[in-house]
Amino acid sequence: MRSFQRISATMRRHRLAKDPSRAVLFGVCAGLARYTGLPATFIRILTVLSLFCFFGATLVVYGVLALVLDSEYADREDIYVSRSFYRAHW
Repeated sequence: MRSFQRISATMRRHRLAKDPSRAVLFGVCAGLARYTGLPATFIRILTVLSLFCFFGATLVVYGVLALVLDSEYADREDIYVSRSFYRAHW
């Protein structure tokens, strides 16, 4: 029961958003991992396993989340500016 309490406390602290800093494809699994407090690898393994069982539904849900979720850094302009500055000068 304590793990459930830890996950629910983590979910209250973070909002559900994509995490582009740890993204493999779109950052959906990394965002879900950050939101739930579970390891990103665990979420990715569950996603791959669900692809084998529920191919169409998994693709639809992942696609909708990739389109609907905001990026984690969408509201933080300072990170966007520093990243664009870094890319422009290297």
